[in-house]
Amino acid sequence: MKASTIFTTLAAVLPAFAVPTARSTGGSFGGLAIHSGSPIHLSSVNANGNAFWVNKDTSSYCPNTTVSDCPEGKYTYFVGGNETLSLSVEVPGGQRAYVAQDGSLGYTIPHGSTGGQVVNYTGFSLADSGIHLQYKGGDFVAVPIGDAYKVYAAAAENSPKNGTGFSFRVQAVDATYGAWEY
Repeated sequence: MKASTIFTTLAAVLPAFAVPTARSTGGSFGGLAIHSGSPIHLSSVNANGNAFWVNKDTSSYCPNTTVSDCPEGKYTYFVGGNETLSLSVEVPGGQRAYVAQDGSLGYTIPHGSTGGQVVNYTGFSLADSGIHLQYKGGDFVAVPIGDAYKVYAAAAENSPKNGTGFSFRVQAVDATYGAWEY
C-alpha cells in the first residue's frame, strides 16, 4: 500500500486534531490498536468475558425488554484514564478496568467484584495530549488466542512478551454510555 493511501485512510479513521480527545471532553472514549503492518492495526479494543480483546466482538447485556431502554452495547467505551479506568456503563456501581496478576487487562463484573483475584486498579494514564492510553507509562501487548488477541499491559511484571505490542489510541465518542453492562 502506498504511503499516501495509508495516510488518507488513517486520516479518515483517526482525525487526531478534528475530534476532541477524551481528556479534553472528560467523556467516553473508544480504543483502537495501533501497530502498522500487523493484523491488529486499526482494530477496536473490546470488552468480552471480563477481558479485553482485539478482533473479538464486544459482549454486553441489557436487562430491559426493549432496546430503547438501554444503550446499544455494540461498542466498548471507556471513561477515566487519570490513574483509574472504567467502562462507560449505566449499571449501578459501574465496572472498573484492572490489570490482573498475569498482566491481562480485565474488568469487574457489575457492582465491582473481580472474583477474588488480586488486581491493580491504578496506573492508567492518557499520554500524548490525551490520545494514547497507557498503563504505568507503557503500551499494551496483544497475544493471539484463536482468531482473537487478548490484551495485556506491557508494563505489568508478568505480562507475556510473545505478543504484538501496540499503542492504545483513544477516540472520543458522542455517547453517555456504551452499554448497560459488559
